[in-house]
Amino acid sequence: MFRSRSLRGLARNQSAAVLALCFSLSFIAGCSESTESPQAAPVSVSVVVLDNAEVRPSREFVARTAASAKAGISARIEAEIQEVHFREGSRVEQGQLLVRLESTSTGADLRQAEAELEASRAELLSATRNLQRGEDVANKGYLSDADLDKLKDRLNAAEGRLQAAEAAVQKAANNLSYTEIRAPFGGWVGKLNFDVGSVVSPASGAITEIMVTDPIYVEFQLNEADYVAFRRLRRDSADDIVRNLSLYLTLPGGQRYSQGGALDFADVSTDASTGTVAMRAVFPNSEAILLPGLYVTLHVEGQAGESQIQVPQVAVQETIEGMFVLVVDDQQQVVQRFIKTGPRQGAMVVAQSGLETGERVIVEGLQKVRSGATVNPVTKRMDPDTGALEDAGEVGQ
Repeated sequence: MFRSRSLRGLARNQSAAVLALCFSLSFIAGCSESTESPQAAPVSVSVVVLDNAEVRPSREFVARTAASAKAGISARIEAEIQEVHFREGSRVEQGQLLVRLESTSTGADLRQAEAELEASRAELLSATRNLQRGEDVANKGYLSDADLDKLKDRLNAAEGRLQAAEAAVQKAANNLSYTEIRAPFGGWVGKLNFDVGSVVSPASGAITEIMVTDPIYVEFQLNEADYVAFRRLRRDSADDIVRNLSLYLTLPGGQRYSQGGALDFADVSTDASTGTVAMRAVFPNSEAILLPGLYVTLHVEGQAGESQIQVPQVAVQETIEGMFVLVVDDQQQVVQRFIKTGPRQGAMVVAQSGLETGERVIVEGLQKVRSGATVNPVTKRMDPDTGALEDAGEVGQ
């Protein structure tokens, strides 16, 4: 009996050992299977297919707008402002009444001058008659030559006083007309610097200012070396040079101004302190979008260019080794490509070396990939001026 119990215990221990061994093997097998994760899907990135485009020689300048005509409206006599006939910041026409000054004293001066003119005329008439009588009696020997000369001197003096009186009347009339200040030309009137009741004079400064902003000037500086090189290359007349250039503006907010301009003026001397030549362009401004004093970017382009590869500016990155882009090759793998860039045009930049037509450059998803990674490229089209992207379907192989 004791032996049979021992055999049954031994059988149970062997069964337990077998179960433990099976459990251990299944656990190890389970752990090894859990370490095998499914392969991640390729990251989707947006790409633009590179193409050639005509690239015109161009330059950019920091420029500032200025009124094409400007006049300070000042008093020409000393008087009190009685009326103001314009609204600040409004449009005024040539000859429009802007300010009316007090005219009491100037009107009195004119009347006094006119009275003195009448007295001078009467005096001249009297002197003329006296001389005629003197000449008559002198011919009869009743008047000496000395007395006749006195009559002639009185006539000359009367003529001089008449001329002075006429000038005084003209001056008084002008002063009276100066009490009405009118616009010398059509334009935009600025801030009123003196209120009604203020006494103004020529020494007081401008009461307001009128500016012409259509057309508007855009002033910039050109390096003297570039100016000389430009003149050497272009020996044509000034009109020919202007016709072969295209000018446009980028506004402070980054938008492109809708209308083009033309070169208008180049200074005849160089600024010795800066080594630059003052240049000026003129732009139409019928909608009054451009105000004098704005800082803008002036783009000057030639009319003819050459075909070059352009790459989106958003695709270009920079390291200490230089500029580079990420290209997707035929195996859908990312390749880092160092390039040499040229001038910018809108949202694009010229790739002078390092890229070829038809290659796919990543423009979105740059932060999610690295060189050597496999990706899922999605082709986009980019507006060369604004940089806006549009869907163009997936890239096929």
